Parts: sequence; structure tokens; C-alpha cells
Amino acid sequence: MRHGPRRDGVVLCGLLTALAAGGTLPASRARAQAAPTCVQTLDSLDAKLRQNYAGFQLEIQPTRKAAYETMRANARRVAQSRALDDCFTTLRQFIAWFEDPHLFVFQGPTPDSASAARRRASVRRMPVREDSLRRALTARGTRADPIEGVWYDGATRYAVVQDGAAGAGHFVAVLLEADTVGWQAGDVRAELVRRTAGAYDVTLRTRAFGEQQLDARLHRNTILRLSPGMWGKTWPVATADSGLLDTTDVHRPRVIVRPQSVVVSLPSHDPRWMRLLDSLVAAADTAIRVRPLLIVDLRGNEGGSSLMSRAIHPYITTAAQRATPYDSGAAVMLSSPAQIAYARRAFGAESSPFVRSLVQRLEAAPGTLVLLDTAPPTTPRPEPSHDGRWRVAVLVDGGTVSASEVLVLRALRSTRAIVLGQLTAGALDYQSTQIVSLGTGDRRWALGYPTITAHADLPARGMRGRGIMPHERIDWARVRDAYAEVERRLR
Repeated sequence: MRHGPRRDGVVLCGLLTALAAGGTLPASRARAQAAPTCVQTLDSLDAKLRQNYAGFQLEIQPTRKAAYETMRANARRVAQSRALDDCFTTLRQFIAWFEDPHLFVFQGPTPDSASAARRRASVRRMPVREDSLRRALTARGTRADPIEGVWYDGATRYAVVQDGAAGAGHFVAVLLEADTVGWQAGDVRAELVRRTAGAYDVTLRTRAFGEQQLDARLHRNTILRLSPGMWGKTWPVATADSGLLDTTDVHRPRVIVRPQSVVVSLPSHDPRWMRLLDSLVAAADTAIRVRPLLIVDLRGNEGGSSLMSRAIHPYITTAAQRATPYDSGAAVMLSSPAQIAYARRAFGAESSPFVRSLVQRLEAAPGTLVLLDTAPPTTPRPEPSHDGRWRVAVLVDGGTVSASEVLVLRALRSTRAIVLGQLTAGALDYQSTQIVSLGTGDRRWALGYPTITAHADLPARGMRGRGIMPHERIDWARVRDAYAEVERRLR
């Protein structure tokens, strides 16, 4: 996306300070007000969507309104019979209907003191010895579920084992090492229920004893993506998958030099790691230039800012460019009070001509789509491109989302690159997420929604619900060594 400011800076979860937007009650009033019901919370979610989400106006109102109203009526019937504490599943299913990765119900990690105390007192204990776990899983071999083993999230280490009290397909994450006061080794931090191969429903307790209901999926055999969050697997790991993740933080990039290729492994586009990737790629520059293949692994990439991967752009980009189905159109914003508040803080100081113009145009056209940038288009400067004879293979799957999909589009335009794998998440029609309160006085949930729309012609030339099609399809579950397979195909 080349139009407007920050078109290459797609944000997934970087705007949590926006929780104050959208009519959050002051704390004292929130405590005094009676808790909302589940159906009231659902109605508030529906109202926030209609007011702020451009996808509702572009894709629901014209052609899918009847289907939406049927889904909403069914969800309300379910919500009327559910207590507020059991409401999240209904809210999540409601949001999932839109098939937009940038649309979600945000679960606050910090509960009220009474809920925290209750959950702290009810924590299950299941002490696990790591040496015993390793012996047991070694004896079971391929009969063990891929989720079983030792995982890490920063300094926290987990043993994921079968939950004998719950039956087949049920697992628990037991702390081997805790990184916060209040939790200790042997505490059960999460329950995981296998939904399908590689996909799990997770109930996770946060450091502050909040409770989150998460969708977790395995990627690369070694990454467990919990949205939000990510764990890395340390054992058991197949030889072909070993050494591909940073052992300190699973989000960090890695560059691996192989005899026939250089692998740039990017689990995340979190901008914190931009300078690290800069240095890793600079150190590998000679190795990239003399090898026939550069592999960029975006499987399971959680998104962030597409500028994070700037160091590898010149190795992918070519002077000659191929067209993609997603290149045309001018970005727009749907005007609403929450959107205006976002525009005031997301694009720089309101004293800048761009922000002042955008805010004025949004305020003048409530409820309509407004061009993000009205400046006349300029001829874009050629993007930097290194000369060389290497080919580029970009590996993708259903977890390749948001900012990482911007890199996929770069590869689709390049004449030296090929995209291999499975359909991506399809998150670039609606971008740059902010989070707003549901306005019910209950702070456990909020709405995360995309603020910027790729163009006003959607769903034409869109990817929501479909994803980006790779040049060549590969089912990674059937491939033992992904990098060796790619080297073989492109030899």
C-alpha cells in the first residue's frame, strides 16, 4: 500500500491506550453501576461495530444485511441465557462471523481485586518433573500430541501435558519456571483443548490472575500462536526444526546461514526488533549474495509494523515490478467520534497540515468514508534493490497476518521472488487497529477494530476471508524439513 502516511506501518495491537476512547465510565461510576447483562454487552458490541467499522458499511449493509441480522438474532438468544462471566464465547463467535483478523474482542489482562483473589485461590497444582516428562514423551513417540512438551514465553517455562482428569484431547500448561510473584512452579497456568489438528481452545491465566479465552494454533511445529501472545517450543523438537527460534524471546528474528541458502526467520513484525534484524542482515550480506537462495519464513508471523523488515526489502525488491490484485485504490477512514480521536493521536501532531485536514474532513462528514489523504498523487521513487542472481522464497501459512502480508505483496511484485505455502490470513483490507471501550461500565472486554480501509471499492479486489494466494501451494504438515524441501524445489 503506497498511498497516505503509515501505509507500510500496519499495526495489530499497538494502540491499547485507546481504551479510554468511546465513552468509558470513570472508575468510581463504573463501580457504582450495576454490571451489564450478557445481551447488553452484545448489543453494545454490535453498536460499536456499526458506528466504527468500515467493513460493516462496505460489506454488510449492501448484500449481507439479512444474513447479519439473522446471526445477530441467534447470538442475542444465546446471550439472554448466559451469565456475564460466561459471555465471552458468544462475543468471540459474533466477531468471528466477519472473518477479519483485525477485528476482535480485547480481553483485559488485569481483573478486579475480587476476581483476582478468587482465581488465585483456585489455581490447580500439578507438579511436573521435566526429566520424568521427557522420559514419558520419548516412550510415547509419535503417539504424543504436538502440543505436549516444554514451551517458553520469555523467562516463563511450561510443561504442556495431558490433563488426566479431563480425557483425551485435553491438556494443561504447568509452570516449570515462573517469572512473576504470585505464581510458582507446579501451578497450572492454562488449559488447552484440541479442536482440530494443530488448533486449540485455551483458557489462560495472566500474570495478574486475569482469565483469557484464546484461540491457539501451531506453526512451524515450534510456535504456538495465542492471539495475542506466542510461545516457543524447546522440547521435543525435530532436527529439521531445531535452532530456528531465538531461545530468549520467540518473537525475535533469526538469520541462519545454510550451505545452499540463507534463512531469515521472522515470527513477528514487532518494531522492537527492527534494529536487531538490521544488524543480522548486514552481518549476513555476503552470505546472501553468494548463495542461490534467500528464504524468508513468515509462517505464523503475528504482524506489527511492516517497516520492521526493512533490512531485507532490497534483497527481495526488483527494478521490474509485477502487478498484484491489491495495488489500486485510495485509503479511506469511516468518520465517527472514536475515529476522529484516533486520527488526532495516530498520525502526529494536530498542528500538522495533514492531521488538521483529515480531522476537519472527518468532522464534516459523520458516518461516511473520507479519503485519508487528498494530496495529489506523486510519482513514487524507485525502491532500493540490490543487484544479484539469488532467488527469494517467501514461506507463508494461515498465520501470516497483517504487516507480514505487506511483505508478501512485496514478494508478489518482485521478479526474483516466489511465495510458497498456504493462504495467508487476509488482513490488509482493513488495517491499523485501535481498541475502544464497549461503554457498558464493565472493563473486562473491549472492541478492537481496524481504523483504515484500503479503498472504498471493497470487497472488490479484497482479501478478507480469503487471504493471499501463494504462487505455489504446499501443505507444511506433510513436509518434514521445510527448508530442504524449498531448496530442492528451487534448485
